Amino acid sequence: VSQSRYNAAHVGVNRAAPGNTMDPRLGEAQKLTLADVFTAYTAGSAEVNGRKSLAGQLEPGLLADLIVLDRDPFQHPDEEIYLAEVAQLSLSGTQVFTR
Repeated sequence: VSQSRYNAAHVGVNRAAPGNTMDPRLGEAQKLTLADVFTAYTAGSAEVNGRKSLAGQLEPGLLADLIVLDRDPFQHPDEEIYLAEVAQLSLSGTQVFTR
C-alpha cells in the first residue's frame, strides 16, 4: 500500500499537504472526516468498481483485503494522519507483508 494514500487522506481531512498550511483554493467547507476518507477507500471503491455485493465492508462472506496500520489514526491529531504506516497487509486472506 502506497504511502501516498495516507498523504491523500491527510489532504482530504486537513486540506493541506503534510507540513503545510491549508490551501485556500481547497476550502474549509470541502474538508472530509477521517471516517469519510476510510469509507471512500473501502465501500466507495467497491461501489465504483461494481463490487459492492462482493467487497468493501467487513462482513461474513465478502472478499477482503486488509491492512493493519502501526497506529490508530482516530486516536491521533488530524495533522498526523500521514505518519500512519502499514504494519501488515493481507490479500484475499493471505498475509503478504509484515513490517
